[in-house]
Amino acid sequence: MEFLDNVSSRSAPKLRSLSLGQGYAQTPRIAIPLSFPAPNLRSLQIRNFDISWTSSVLTGLTVLGIKELSPECLPTLDELISVLRRMPALHTLELEDALPTLPPQTTSLPCTPRALNVQLPHLKRLLLAAKFLEVANVLARVELPDSTMLEVQLRCSAFSSMNPNQEWNLSLPIISRALESCFKATPAKSRRVPRTLRLHTFTYNMLVQYSTVWNPSWVPDYFPDSQWTVVLYFDSEISTAILSDLWRLVPFNNLEALYIEGFFTCWDGFWTDFLGHGAARNLANIYLQGTRRLFEDLFTSLRSQRHSLARFAVGCSHQGQIFAPALSHLALDSVEFDTSFWSFRRVSDLFDVLVDRANEGRGLDHLTITRCTGITTHDVRLLREVVANLDWDEDDATG
Repeated sequence: MEFLDNVSSRSAPKLRSLSLGQGYAQTPRIAIPLSFPAPNLRSLQIRNFDISWTSSVLTGLTVLGIKELSPECLPTLDELISVLRRMPALHTLELEDALPTLPPQTTSLPCTPRALNVQLPHLKRLLLAAKFLEVANVLARVELPDSTMLEVQLRCSAFSSMNPNQEWNLSLPIISRALESCFKATPAKSRRVPRTLRLHTFTYNMLVQYSTVWNPSWVPDYFPDSQWTVVLYFDSEISTAILSDLWRLVPFNNLEALYIEGFFTCWDGFWTDFLGHGAARNLANIYLQGTRRLFEDLFTSLRSQRHSLARFAVGCSHQGQIFAPALSHLALDSVEFDTSFWSFRRVSDLFDVLVDRANEGRGLDHLTITRCTGITTHDVRLLREVVANLDWDEDDATG
């Protein structure tokens, strides 16, 4: 590229920002020259360009974005950490397919004293995309700031030749420790806690989003992107292990709102396992869209153990504690009620569990039913007897 040739042969003291990108990788790859005299460069973003990790350009940056390096140019972990040490004012770090690699059969990660980790005190945005263990391998060597401004996005896939559950179990404690920085009290008056959690599946991937705020007007089609503090992308093939452990990844103690959209692997006792066996004591709002088995298991979980009118679900776990005791708002979107006796998705089942909750002194304040099938005007009239406020998309109702 003529521009790079010209810059590498002369000084560019006024160059402060450089962004180079290609929609696809060329052969041979274009590389950033090793000698790049731009002493005042502060922002470097490249895509499908190669770079040497010993290049002088990787010094003093505040923004570094590298996407899709060729395999032979990927850094070692020591090279990456060395580069980050030369960027004490770094506030944006985005590395996609540009992390140090690990052998596919890796069963453990090196343990390095935290005192030797690289400090990134000014970091405001972090994006890492690679295999689970490769992301964890980098996070284990980086100390993120306890900042109210930090946003983290991780995109993780599994090694095709490794047990994905084992890979997740190795990565979980490291990723969890790193995410603590997003939700710490600094200072106490500005304490940020995860109040909203959103799960969404699409094209073999699972999206997990955490926000430190919650707004009652939020619906899935109108989520403000700027409000998400942590965004995680995972392979859906290991969704069962991830869903069981999400409460360990980021504690649910302060969770107030939960949005679930798409089709997730479900099992007997899903909701109890997913919510950490009572960890979500403050969960007040659940939005559920289009998940038949999760819909049915939710009914089972909501049953009271002392005042139950609901039918006993054969084969379902018997729960010994009140499920989501603070639940006051439930929104059902595009779910299918079933009128058959053997189904636990009947409107009468929903009515029974709502009566159970009311008898426990934990009745719903608000129920929203939108784009659902198998529900009639008579059904809605019945439900209004036990719910203070019920919103129903009557145009889409049957009967």
